[in-house]
Amino acid sequence: MKPNTQNAFDEQATNLTAQLPPAPRIAVIGSTSFWHPDSATTCQLVGAQLAKIDRLILLTGGVEGVGEAVGRSFFAACSSDEQRTFHVLPAGCVPWDYGVTLFAGRNMEERREILGRMAPIYLVIEGGPGTAHEHQVASKRGATIIPVGRSGGHAGAIYPHTAKPTVAVQADWDALASAQPSEISAAVASITCAIIAAGK
Repeated sequence: MKPNTQNAFDEQATNLTAQLPPAPRIAVIGSTSFWHPDSATTCQLVGAQLAKIDRLILLTGGVEGVGEAVGRSFFAACSSDEQRTFHVLPAGCVPWDYGVTLFAGRNMEERREILGRMAPIYLVIEGGPGTAHEHQVASKRGATIIPVGRSGGHAGAIYPHTAKPTVAVQADWDALASAQPSEISAAVASITCAIIAAGK
C-alpha cells in the first residue's frame, strides 16, 4: 500500500485509541466460525479469565466466531458499570448489542489495517486470511502475539514460529499448543498479566 495510505491508517488508529479508557489493551483476532471442536469453549473461558485482569480493555474486530465468543464472555464477566469491551467495524455497519462499537475504514480490509495498529497484545485463536492480515500488521509494528496453537488455523500455523515473550512462563506458553480449554484460558491470562506487568 502507498505510504500516505499507511499514514492515514496510523492516524485513524491513533484517533480511535484516544477514545478508549487509559488502560491496558488486548485485541482478539481469529475465525468467524469455529473449526476446532473445543474453540467455542476455549473462547468463552478465555473471555472470563481476561475480564479478571484489572481495567483490561478488550478489542474485537466486530465479527462473529472467535471475536464474538471471547467478547460476549468478557463483557458478561465485567462489572455492569465498566466500559471495557470495544468492537471496531467499517463505517456503515450495524453496531453490536453489547460493548461499544467504534467505526474505522471503508471496508473490512481497511478495518483490519486499523485494528492491527490499536493494541500492544494480540490474541490469535484459529483464523484464516483476514486474521493473517491483522497479524501481519500487528507484528510489523512490534505487538506481542499470543497464538493458541491448539486451535489450528492461522494460530496453529504461527505458533511454532512465534517467540515466547521473555516474561511469560514456559509452561504457560506450552499450554497454548496442547492443553485443555481451562488450562489454555488460564495460560492466556497469565501471559497477558506478565506482559502488562512488564510494561510491554
